Amino acid sequence: MSEWKAIAHFLYGKGFWYADPLREIDGLTEERLFWVPDPNSLCILWHVGHIAHRERTHIGRFLQGFKESIIPPQFDVFGTEWSSVERIRQSVDSVTSVLAWMREVREKSHEYIASLNDRDFSSVPPTSEEGLSVAHWLFITSAHTALHIGRIQLLRALIEGKPERAC
Repeated sequence: MSEWKAIAHFLYGKGFWYADPLREIDGLTEERLFWVPDPNSLCILWHVGHIAHRERTHIGRFLQGFKESIIPPQFDVFGTEWSSVERIRQSVDSVTSVLAWMREVREKSHEYIASLNDRDFSSVPPTSEEGLSVAHWLFITSAHTALHIGRIQLLRALIEGKPERAC
């Protein structure tokens, strides 16, 4: 396996602890996944769904060039707009389906990464927004994931009444 592939797989949850949202929510109940500190906040489940939404968009649309709808309609609620807990509950059929979708998205990401050769990482796909290379999008997306993992950790600390974990 090339060094680029190994790094990309690592950053998409195969080793990097700050890249696996399902690890971060392990053991949380549905009630806790939907908990918010105030009505204007986003819940943990939104952050998990948003990670999947952006990962699928960045890899599926910007890198692979898929034009058809790659986000199932019930998961549009995890896009770039704020969504209330009520709206999320109305949109998705269950927490289980959101978590299964997260796993599916991550699997597709790893399949895409596995298909790349070393030259592909520096190539700029014609569908890439802002003319960014494959490597740029893969690493930007993993940094975005890490940002939301931090938010998940903060919400979990609030729920569990524990001090926020320092990095």
